Amino acid sequence: MSELQDEAHSRSVRRLVAIAAVAGLLVLIGFFAWLFEVLVQPAPPRSVTMSTGPVDGAYHTFALRYRAHLARYGVDLILKQSNGSLENLQRLTQRRDGVQVALVQGGITTAAEAPGVMTLGSLFYEPVWLFSRGKEPLTSLVQFRGKRIAVGEPGSGARELTLRLLRANGIDGTDARLDESGGLEAARKLESGTLDAAVFVNAPEAPAIERLLRAQAIRLGDTARVDAYVRRFRFLHKVVLPAGALDLAGDVPARDQVLMAATANLLATDDLHPVIVDLLLEAARKVHGSGSLLNGAGEFPALLDRELPVSEDAERIYRGEYSFLRRYLPFWAAVWVQRFMFFAIPLLAIGIPLLRCLPIAYQWRTRRRIYRWYGELKLLELALHRGSGDLGRYLERVKAIEDRVATLKVPLPYANEYYALRLHIELVRRLLDSRFGNVRPG
Repeated sequence: MSELQDEAHSRSVRRLVAIAAVAGLLVLIGFFAWLFEVLVQPAPPRSVTMSTGPVDGAYHTFALRYRAHLARYGVDLILKQSNGSLENLQRLTQRRDGVQVALVQGGITTAAEAPGVMTLGSLFYEPVWLFSRGKEPLTSLVQFRGKRIAVGEPGSGARELTLRLLRANGIDGTDARLDESGGLEAARKLESGTLDAAVFVNAPEAPAIERLLRAQAIRLGDTARVDAYVRRFRFLHKVVLPAGALDLAGDVPARDQVLMAATANLLATDDLHPVIVDLLLEAARKVHGSGSLLNGAGEFPALLDRELPVSEDAERIYRGEYSFLRRYLPFWAAVWVQRFMFFAIPLLAIGIPLLRCLPIAYQWRTRRRIYRWYGELKLLELALHRGSGDLGRYLERVKAIEDRVATLKVPLPYANEYYALRLHIELVRRLLDSRFGNVRPG
């Protein structure tokens, strides 16, 4: 191999090594980008949209308190009013208006009917309230036959449940006049005599419920067959509103009221960020955890209604597995430290072995620059011993090797190997000189 051929070969090798190094670097960057995407959640969003309910309903009232809590952590909870649970559920399942969170009454859907929707837990009871005018005691929905009844607004969970309960008692639009109104509008119609009765599914704190419980001409009916309803409709629960719970001085209600109740549930799309799940449940504990007129402290939020899949992040929180960082660091600091840790752990797991390999690779590359000449020296020495070949060309090749090695830049720790190579080159030169009789070819 001539010196020019050797130089060309060397450049070719260096070019291939450079290409391989760049390709390896690009692969490594791509791998870490994929690793970050898979193992590390993106930063939590600064805003989340929640579908609530009518402005005069309990859902919207509670959502305002959630918004105030999330605002303390820099998250804007955007509230979208609706007609109620059915419209909220449609927004979630259809991903309409950017809605990711909603309050939905239990018993109106299943996992098959609402793909991509998960529950974060039940928040409070929503009793079924039966209000009527007149002096006749109301003990059964059967007594609503032939009356003018408010059943709730279209799109509300109250209307859906009321119609189911009426149908179970043999009542439909042919033997009763069903009025599609709810909330304060239904309460006003009932007070004015436009309606004979009204069915509400709402928390005791709802403005319409508080108003009708204090109205003189309105009676709250007893549901005598609560146990039968609860057995037949598994999403219903039996609750008791104690006498005087709403007003001790006014004795409202005048006696214990046994009611059947659905649950209000916090639902979300299955791609909701885990940090937002954490903040929403933290808000739910503050708003509902102290108890209400229908339940004791610490009973809500809870995983009561399991008709939909439960969020894995919510289950972790219910088990009490709170983040150590969330306990001792400010919210956003904990989020970013947690994200960094998720990325840093796999990065270190891969990076430490790679770092350990770098000195070995550096050592191999440096020594290769020295040892690559030993192969040629060995071939020259073997050829001399066999007495074959052109000895003049051998001497020229040794001279070329000697000149190339003299220009090598070698790190100081490898100087001994470098000078050992120069001694071996001199040894081969002496062998050639002895073969030529110390006479250099002209």
